[in-house]
Amino acid sequence: MIRKLDPAWVALLGAVLLLVLAILWLLGGRTPPARNDARMAAAEAAIAQLAARPVVETAALEAALARLAAAEATIRLLGDRPAGDPVALAALQRQVAANRAASEAALQERIAALEAALAPRIAQAAAAVEAAAAALAARMAEGTARREAAEQALATRVAQLDQARLSGEASLGQRVTNLETGLLQRLAALEALVAQRVAAMEALAAQRLAPVEQALQRLSAAEARTERLAGIDALRALLDAGQPLAPALARLGRPAPPALARFATTAPPTEPALRLGFEEALRQARAATQEGTLPRLNSLLTIRRGEDVIWGDATEANVERARRALEAGDVEGALGHLGRLPEPLRQGMRAWLEEAQALAQARFALRALAGG
Repeated sequence: MIRKLDPAWVALLGAVLLLVLAILWLLGGRTPPARNDARMAAAEAAIAQLAARPVVETAALEAALARLAAAEATIRLLGDRPAGDPVALAALQRQVAANRAASEAALQERIAALEAALAPRIAQAAAAVEAAAAALAARMAEGTARREAAEQALATRVAQLDQARLSGEASLGQRVTNLETGLLQRLAALEALVAQRVAAMEALAAQRLAPVEQALQRLSAAEARTERLAGIDALRALLDAGQPLAPALARLGRPAPPALARFATTAPPTEPALRLGFEEALRQARAATQEGTLPRLNSLLTIRRGEDVIWGDATEANVERARRALEAGDVEGALGHLGRLPEPLRQGMRAWLEEAQALAQARFALRALAGG
């Protein structure tokens, strides 16, 4: 049988190539010195040659194995053909066996030579890789030392800058504080001066405006009183005329008393109307009370001494007094005299009494407004 190339060698070569590529990739992230670039280039070239040789030898071996497989296939085809000359076939088999033995011997010799030639080269590649790794470690250590030194220098510089910044900030803060203090002092002095001047101007203006304000107040009070009195006069005129008081109530400048507000949209009773309706109301009240013969006789014959009744009914005397007061325009006095009448008679005159009372209250409210 033909001996193939040991896969362990192929795996070892692949590992060497991967290690070299890893070293090159690690070295690619840094900027190595120029003196190491030549050594690394030479190592990479030697490794590339070592990697190329086994590939060429492996290709040659694969080609020989392919030819041998073709020869074996030819032999099998010949063995499948019908039997011929036994002597010739035996000779052919011997020839084929000799060729196969010679090919296997040659292949073994070439594999042994390849292994013998590849072993020192692999050793050299391993040594080169170890040297490159050592150089890489040294360069990494050197780079680490440089980085630490640079970081230390940077930290020192940053500390110096921080100290300078703090000093500058302290100095600037002090200057700002001094400026603020001076500015506040000047502002305080300016505010005091302005306040003094404003106070003086206000005092002078107050002195000059005091008479004017007093005159304006008196004028406003006079105008308000004039308007109120005009409104009261208008209310009195409307009340005497028996017309609604709404047009004049708005001129009072304040809420109207209830005695007047009730006649804002309703016509109030008048004194002439009360005077005209008095006798009719009295007649109806007397008719409702159904007085007897004696009261009627007493009402016909009455003897008085001044305001005192010597003979006759006192009710008739109060009615007469109320009539005279009403004719004199004294509605309140008439109501006072009528308040002494008997209750049945007053109930009969209830409607007239309520109108007279409403008129008396409205007049009293007008007098209160005029007096206020």
